[in-house]
Amino acid sequence: MGKVAYYRVSTKAQGESGLGLESQRAILCHYHDCDDLVAEFTEIASAKDVDNRPILQQAIKLCVDGGHTLAVAKLDRLSRRTEDALQIWGQLDGRLWAGDIPQDNGKMDKFSLTIFMAIADRERELISIRTKAALEAAKARGTKLGNPQYLTDDDRQRGAASNRQQAQDDYYTHLNYIRMLRNEGKSYRKIAKQLNSEKKTTRTGAAFRGKTIQRILDRAA
Repeated sequence: MGKVAYYRVSTKAQGESGLGLESQRAILCHYHDCDDLVAEFTEIASAKDVDNRPILQQAIKLCVDGGHTLAVAKLDRLSRRTEDALQIWGQLDGRLWAGDIPQDNGKMDKFSLTIFMAIADRERELISIRTKAALEAAKARGTKLGNPQYLTDDDRQRGAASNRQQAQDDYYTHLNYIRMLRNEGKSYRKIAKQLNSEKKTTRTGAAFRGKTIQRILDRAA
């Protein structure tokens, strides 16, 4: 019995760029030898409806038929709804692994799964509530949404904070990918060449160099 990997991104652009997919695979490979995976499935789809994700259903069927464990880097790659996650957990008889939930007995505990999913589910609802409230407040101030010239200082500060967070997320995505390539035996120079060929850039928008790769790994260590 082995593990079946399932990766998911929400948009076609993310799927084509590899953004997010590389990070998910790097997380799985950090915990498990990816050469020993039974199969790997990649899907570009929203998290809203698990029944309308044919690739996920294929991965689940393979696990059910072969007694394998379904592995995801993060639980929200599987679903953002508690009910969906519990349904899949039941189909797999607990043979579910996620990088963001501690487990050491080969099967995911239903209690832990429910708690983690309930927190994620609630956060999803809060994000939606906060977004709607922020838009209504902006409209009440007379802000014309979508036009930069009508942005207030608070709007610009929130935008800058969002950009900083995105830069940090990109950094960790690159870091996990770099670690994966390094573990494959690639030199700093070859890793930089590969990142540049995939049109990835540093935080400042510059091309990668061998010394850049070395500094990133040294700093992370």
